[in-house]
Amino acid sequence: MNQPTTSIPDAPAPGRTEPARRGRLTIDAPMRAFHWLFALSFAGAWLTAESEHWRGVHVTLGYAFGGLLVFRLVYGLIGPRPARLGLLWHRVSGVGDWLRHAGAGRLDPARAATLGMGAAMLLLLLVAAPLVLSGYAGDVEWLGMEDAWEETHEFFANSAMALVFAHLALLALLSVLRRRNLARPMLTGRTEGAGPDLVKTQRGWLAVAVVVAYLGFVAWQTTQGRDGGASVSQSERRGGHHDDDD
Repeated sequence: MNQPTTSIPDAPAPGRTEPARRGRLTIDAPMRAFHWLFALSFAGAWLTAESEHWRGVHVTLGYAFGGLLVFRLVYGLIGPRPARLGLLWHRVSGVGDWLRHAGAGRLDPARAATLGMGAAMLLLLLVAAPLVLSGYAGDVEWLGMEDAWEETHEFFANSAMALVFAHLALLALLSVLRRRNLARPMLTGRTEGAGPDLVKTQRGWLAVAVVVAYLGFVAWQTTQGRDGGASVSQSERRGGHHDDDD
């Protein structure tokens, strides 16, 4: 009588290892390109804000910052669900629920940090618009109110920087609380853990288009005399003309 046999799975061949899980795709390439270019533009504009020599760089980066903001708003309306502005608002809307739980003695520090990060990002997008507009108004001396526009621009710039620091601090805190690097997905596009991809395609072509448009604009501004030290404000030009007349 033949004895029933059971199949034993083949052991992995020596030297072969199972491929490591790469995590879920949660942030597509255009959003990552926007994030880093947005941060680069703001940091560069901030560092050159007080220098007349680098005024051209400051203005160029400010305009590029504004262009990126327009892209983010449009992509937030027609892009994939993880990039939608409505989803960002939905995350922030949980503040009331968290406060009710906190009032009942059920504190959740991780959720508080998550809500704070969402609020900082949403406020930063809201502050970015008047920041760019006041900078443009001061650059063209609209209504002859250069000093007033400059003060307004400085106020929104300081507000934006405070929100950036808040965002970074909460990101670091949440990374500690959850024991994983939450900044990595903005580099790789992937979040650790099992589950379906939230983003179905990377849209790398669009990310390349954003980067090329950004670099092309900066290069074009440079050829127009917006390089460091080449830009002179309208008031300085008028003052120079007066000196010539004298």
